[in-house]
Amino acid sequence: MSARAPCALALGLALACGAREAPPNVILVSIDTLRADHVGLYGYTRDTTPFLDRFAEGATVFERAFTTCPWTLVAHMTMLTGLFPAQHGVVADQLALAEDIPLLAERLAAAGYQTLALYSASWIHERYGFARGFDVFRAHGSAEEADALARAELGRLDRTRPFFLFYHLFDVHNGAMSTGEHMIYPSPEPFQSMFMPDALEKLPKLPPDVIWQSENLLTPEQLAALVALYDGGIRHVDTRLAELFAWLEQEGLLANTLVIVTSDHGESLGQRGKLTGHGELAQEGLHVPLIVRHPRGVGAGTRVPEVVHLGDIVPTVLEVAGLPRDPRLPGLSLLGRLPAERVVTGTYLPQEFAVRWPEKLIRQKGVACVRLDLAADPGELDLEQVPGKRFDELAGQAFDAHLRFPAPRTLGELPEADRAALRALGYGGEEER
Repeated sequence: MSARAPCALALGLALACGAREAPPNVILVSIDTLRADHVGLYGYTRDTTPFLDRFAEGATVFERAFTTCPWTLVAHMTMLTGLFPAQHGVVADQLALAEDIPLLAERLAAAGYQTLALYSASWIHERYGFARGFDVFRAHGSAEEADALARAELGRLDRTRPFFLFYHLFDVHNGAMSTGEHMIYPSPEPFQSMFMPDALEKLPKLPPDVIWQSENLLTPEQLAALVALYDGGIRHVDTRLAELFAWLEQEGLLANTLVIVTSDHGESLGQRGKLTGHGELAQEGLHVPLIVRHPRGVGAGTRVPEVVHLGDIVPTVLEVAGLPRDPRLPGLSLLGRLPAERVVTGTYLPQEFAVRWPEKLIRQKGVACVRLDLAADPGELDLEQVPGKRFDELAGQAFDAHLRFPAPRTLGELPEADRAALRALGYGGEEER
């Protein structure tokens, strides 16, 4: 047995392996539906994220972070397994993670971590395998409820052992759309009116689901009102995070703690005519914020221009926790040297994408493949058709295709109650995830 093996087995002991430092806590915050370009530290002019902007000053900011899918289910499966969608296979709502593919929580629990997941129940659900490895797996209905649960659950922890907290907030997402009541991007006051006091009044007097399913319905003024409501939701979440992190600091729970703040995908905001959808494979859907605060301040105040993706989170946590690197994972630690040229790929059926900055390819199976130049054409308006084999050549560089992973489990139909709840959130069909 190697000299490192006993240390890994004893990670739960603060004084394991002689003078070795206690293993760090890990907090992973996922703010559902948060576009990077609506965050202050990414250049947004509205004051949507004063807390995150300050927090990022003591952290590393990744300027070109990609999700692997603009859909909560697929993106979080990548975030928590470290695998691309083509590897973990959970790319449809009737597929669940194979039992033999470990989640980050399972890896950390085996190393002595206390593991907690506080999540908003939509696509993050035990039926897909997300509960595996968590000692606590609790749903909440709002950022306020999540804050209360976090304080209660963290207050019960054994302070002699490290913890992993997965903290998922859904409040930036559009709300449940009850016909006749405005529930698109709701947030409590003063946030609802913060960036445009009369935003609600500017929207058409139509049922929210009709507005949501429309295309090119809103005038420029109405679209600006919609964006103001979205931004108010971001400020709401930022404020609640500021309160929680102040409490964590007061309780000593941020000392020796790795903190990662990110999102699963962005939002369309009518940018290309449609409100429905999370930006799809355009940059408004794929570009996500990614902030990493090292327990000892390594990299604080730096900005990284190299391309990274949500699959890099697991290797980063493993490294900081002192656990062995898993060579089967395609991602890299965000704390090490990153290659200047790197390929990221993802799946959003029936489409898939591959990026090697600034080249971006999007292929729709059985239809066509197009190429974009993200540097020369940031609006992604100039589509050049290219042979499908170009996509295979580029995407094939993202991971080792010879590695084989267990196929996902097939589930039955979603219970009608669950499907109705998802429909209320705007998930009306396969194309509206």
